[in-house]
Formats: sequence, C-alpha cells, structure tokens
Amino acid sequence: MLVTRLITAAIGIPILAGVVWVGGPLLAATVALAVFVAQIEFAMARDAQRNHVAVVGALCGAALPALALAGEDYVLGGAVATIGIVSTAYVFTKSPKDDLENWLWGVAEALYLGGLAAYFVLLREVDNGRDWLLFTLITVWVTDTGAYAVGRAIGRHKLAPAISPGKTIEGSVGSIVAGFACVFVLNEVFDLGLALEHRIALGLLLPSIIGIGDLAESAIKRALAVKDSSGLVPGHGGIADRLDSLLFAAPLVFYYLMWVVF
Repeated sequence: MLVTRLITAAIGIPILAGVVWVGGPLLAATVALAVFVAQIEFAMARDAQRNHVAVVGALCGAALPALALAGEDYVLGGAVATIGIVSTAYVFTKSPKDDLENWLWGVAEALYLGGLAAYFVLLREVDNGRDWLLFTLITVWVTDTGAYAVGRAIGRHKLAPAISPGKTIEGSVGSIVAGFACVFVLNEVFDLGLALEHRIALGLLLPSIIGIGDLAESAIKRALAVKDSSGLVPGHGGIADRLDSLLFAAPLVFYYLMWVVF
C-alpha cells in the first residue's frame, strides 16, 4: 500500500504542480473535472450515479471553479444559480419523496465541493497567486504527513472515534507542529514576505482548518458507510479523498490575504 501511494504521488504531484504553474483555464478545467468526479463518487456511494438530480448537481458543482476565472462575484452568483438549477431538476422528478435526498445531496455537494474548490482558481488569480497556491498545497500535504507519521509512531488517544477511529490526538499535535514549521519554511522558499505575525497566524490557523476539513469528509464517508470515496487514485482512495483538507485551506488563505495581508 505504501509503495503504491508513493508511486502515485511521484506521478501525480509533478502533474498537479505543472497545472498550477500554468494556471488559468487549464487549472479551472482540472478543478472542475475533479469536482464533477468527486460528486459522482459520493453519488455512487448512495447508488444514485444515474439519478438526473445527482448528475445535474455534479454539473453545477463543476461549473463553479470555471466561473471563478471571472471573479469571486461570479462564484457567488453561480452558487445561487446552483440552488435554482438543482431545484428545477428536482421539480421534474417522478417521485418527490424518493428524490428529496438526491436534491439535498445535489445542492450540498455542489456548494461544498464546487464552491470551496473554486478558491483554488481564485487564489491562483491573486498577485503572486502561483506561489500562494503552491504554498497552500504543500502546507496541506506536509500537515497531513505530520499527522500520519506521528499518529502511526506514537498515537494512542483517539481524536474523533465516532468519525475516524484511526486519527489520534498525538497525530493532531504532529500535524500542527509540521504545518506551523512548513509555513515558516515556505515563506522563505517562495519569498512571500509575510510579517512574523502573519506567519504565526497562518501557522496556527492552517493546520487547524486542514484537520477540520479532513474530519468533515470523514464524517460524510462514515455516514455513507464507505472507507474511501472510490478507488480511482491507487493507494489514495478517490478524488474526493484528495480534496478534503484542500477544500478548507484554499478559502482560508485567500481571505486571509484579501482581508488581512493585502
């Protein structure tokens, strides 16, 4: 399993880095495709992948990262339109009672996956956005790795056993330490010029929100009674599994920059 994970990462990370480097329509299209696939994965877990409401929801979710190229206001407008479009699809159901769950899932997934993933594109479009997005991605990976390594080595006390029995308090502490250090290192690597107070703030905020993002998807998968969203990414589960922590980290960095730094 570990070898498979490493091989997949060795192939996937350079490709993803290249997409981030190019940015623009390529990044938006890549994120849109990832969102669509992730929503279909959740639909498959509910045996609803052929349901028209679920498919419309997946298409709406995928549209949000594409709209992000036009700016934040368009993402907000797209989110409002998503509720209306998925609701319209629900109106034409043959069984309102049976499809109520698909309507709820369709709207929630589109806003959760598509709405949050749109911030990958929005973050890439800010000043020095390429470095800021790489900063965010790498911090997430380092934070997750810190949690995994420390949890495996000395983890004894369960963090959230009802949601994710494998996660430990020790691993959580390891993730915070790794993420905090990563912020300081990457600030120098990318020459971001963050003042000390901003490095401390992001060093504390990012690992915390990354852990919450991970637990949020774990809760969804626990409710669906699946371990991974799919087996599409060898050794890593599905696309939704790869998005989990990133979905919360990108908006945090974007708004911290917009509201505090810039």
